[in-house]
Amino acid sequence: MKIQIDELQAKVLAGVNKLGYQGDDAQTIVDVLMYAQLRGNNQGITKIATGGVPKASEAQEYKIVKQNKAGALVSGGHSMVATARATDLAVELANEHGVGIVGVNHTFTSSGAIGYFSRQIASKGYVGFVCVGNGSFAFVAPDGSAEPKLGTNPFSYAFPYTGGEVVFDNATAAMAFFGIVEAKLKGEVLPVGIGYDKNGNSSTDPAEVLDGSISTFAGHKGFGLSLLVQLLGGPFSMAGTPGVNEDDGSGTFVLAIDAGLLAGKEEYMARATELVKQIKSATPLPGRQVILPGEHGDKLREQALASNEIEIADAILNELVTLVGEH
Repeated sequence: MKIQIDELQAKVLAGVNKLGYQGDDAQTIVDVLMYAQLRGNNQGITKIATGGVPKASEAQEYKIVKQNKAGALVSGGHSMVATARATDLAVELANEHGVGIVGVNHTFTSSGAIGYFSRQIASKGYVGFVCVGNGSFAFVAPDGSAEPKLGTNPFSYAFPYTGGEVVFDNATAAMAFFGIVEAKLKGEVLPVGIGYDKNGNSSTDPAEVLDGSISTFAGHKGFGLSLLVQLLGGPFSMAGTPGVNEDDGSGTFVLAIDAGLLAGKEEYMARATELVKQIKSATPLPGRQVILPGEHGDKLREQALASNEIEIADAILNELVTLVGEH
């Protein structure tokens, strides 16, 4: 059904408040969820009523564990809130040192659409990279197996150029976990060849796959990227991984680099903008167009904001309404 954006945002805030989040923390979670929802990203409001946003009482206390040179390690808090603070800290460090690196652990919660955070870094004139190791959550099978050993392990990069940012945000799994949750709620089937049931048999049933596993995207290539994310969001950030140090929770790695560190800001921006224009000038295939990472979501968001309404699947909206207690 269609719903006005301000009405949906009010319901999302009510749901986040009901889970115990208030003030700036609540607004951060709402902003991240709405960012995803308006862009057609499956990291949106589905999370509220399906455990992606646990109760505030389950979150550990946020604290900076250590900070030295261009790096910092932080712990605790709701993942979206902790990542927002880690993003600000990474930019502060990059402003001072040219590079800022922040690791986050002990979050135990979904970080949402991490393109939200890498875009924030790029919008301030820095190169951003954010990735999340899912702690003890094992749902993705390494290439050559159906046994879950990895998280969905998303990563996002963002580069500034004159007029905007190139923003890529993607799970290294063939499909994000909450994309499968949405498919189950909508009664849809999954693409052939990416999911397995609990016995390791290929399946397109979202319910069976949620009890089993899913593959990485692009076979061994996606597996290689998933392992990169698991290492940065696990051991490097002193966070947990499936079967190892699980009590240390989920881990997020945030990197901010001064875009002018090597070339100077003006020269970098000129070259990046020329590169974007050159790529966009490519002759499209029949019925196709060249779209930079992030542009499709930008267009959906602009259309939704212009009309002040968005289409939400009945099953997803009903989950939120039920949680909030509306009738």
